[in-house]
Amino acid sequence: MVRLGVIGKPSDWLIASVYDADIIRQVMDIELVDIAIDEVTSLGRVGDGEEGALRIYERLKELIQKYKLSGLTLRCFDLLTTVHNTGCLALARLNAEGIPAACESDVPALLTMMLAKQVSGYSGFQVNAARIEQRENNRCEILFAHCTVPLNMVDTYEYTTHFESGIGVGIHGELPVGDYTLMKVSGTLDRIFAADVRLIRNQYEPNLCRTQVWIEADREVADYLLTNPIANHHILCPGHHAGKLTIDN
Repeated sequence: MVRLGVIGKPSDWLIASVYDADIIRQVMDIELVDIAIDEVTSLGRVGDGEEGALRIYERLKELIQKYKLSGLTLRCFDLLTTVHNTGCLALARLNAEGIPAACESDVPALLTMMLAKQVSGYSGFQVNAARIEQRENNRCEILFAHCTVPLNMVDTYEYTTHFESGIGVGIHGELPVGDYTLMKVSGTLDRIFAADVRLIRNQYEPNLCRTQVWIEADREVADYLLTNPIANHHILCPGHHAGKLTIDN
């Protein structure tokens, strides 16, 4: 059975990110392991530069060994006031190493990353929709952003600060233009969304999370995000895989 760590409770502002551990165990053969956030915050103040961010990465690697984890999700915003840095770099490195790692203790996002890795070989870029623009011919363009991105998914990257706090290490990465899948599974495994999309350009604006990509998609994707999305976060992974994604329960 696969073991996934949930380090700290889900962030308070996450919408519809509840989950049922029993269903996840039965359907996906995944055990969720609750781990106190104190196991990371006990590092104390590490400083807000790259060295401090790497200490968080090293602690997460220790927890992966300790609890025999294949992936994890971290209540990362608690780190801002305790260790005075972010989990962005740690999660970026873990994902690049093939260990799915999600932000904000978001279990449905982590489960989606596990599926993304199965179909694409990448755990995927965990994103929030920031803007939606309607286009002609039943098309739309959507801006997605987040402050961490798997380092094996980007052509280039640089370190900057975390958007919401202005401290720590955030990552501005540039992803290759091309075909992607936008996907999300619910934490009770009764809904799955998947759409084949195309990444058309990267951008950088200082008033958004640091990695920012525009995708082009059918207008139904915009309708879904505006009216009935499966929670905040979605996952972008390389390639078109929507036809492969189903849940048998």
